[in-house]
Amino acid sequence: MNTQTLSGMSRRAACRRLLGLASVSPLALSWLGSVQPAIGDGDDLSIGNTVRIEEDWYVKIGTPDPDSDSPQITSVIAPSWTLSGKYVVFDMNCATQPGFVSGGVQLQMWQDDAIIQSRSNANWDSLHLVNEEIRYTSAMSVVDGKLVFEILNGTSESWGTFGTGELKLEVDTWRNHLNWYSPEFTAYNSRVGFASHRVRRFTLERVRYFSANGLRSTDDTPRVLHTYDPQM
Repeated sequence: MNTQTLSGMSRRAACRRLLGLASVSPLALSWLGSVQPAIGDGDDLSIGNTVRIEEDWYVKIGTPDPDSDSPQITSVIAPSWTLSGKYVVFDMNCATQPGFVSGGVQLQMWQDDAIIQSRSNANWDSLHLVNEEIRYTSAMSVVDGKLVFEILNGTSESWGTFGTGELKLEVDTWRNHLNWYSPEFTAYNSRVGFASHRVRRFTLERVRYFSANGLRSTDDTPRVLHTYDPQM
């Protein structure tokens, strides 16, 4: 489906994921005590506090079905290990705000269970190519009293280039560091929300941590959120 079309709540619910983004689930709470701050824990940005995070993502599509708007994939990034507060959701192959739309990508900022802002790219094509690969970077930063989220360097055969400035959201914040970010929390709350058998692989490939002085460290540990091999 290459046109914007509204659908029923059942499809929207599938795209929105069963996990529930409005609050931290009991399962999530069970491991929060083991999470460590990213880098630094003080208030002086000059000594190495994390002020920017970049996550590199990779998706390998199997056989999509544009007639059923599938698959639908979501990644989430938050400044700390809770979805109470501000965080963003990046939906691929659907948009849910303010109503369900087929295809394309949409970046949404949430405050607890309330939508604050959303941005979409201009290409509303649905995924329709077998073995398509999607790459993009999710970035989060604190800059001059603003909490900034954006999608960068997106590439896809169905959507072409995306994340060139159009997928950016910002809001006033009291935060002056991102030390409580956790890649495990990102991985836990991101998933293939609909038609997972149509996705071969969904991976958080690496995470980069920046201080005010530039790149501080890189975590090259791949976090594989989903794999599917139809031959098995």
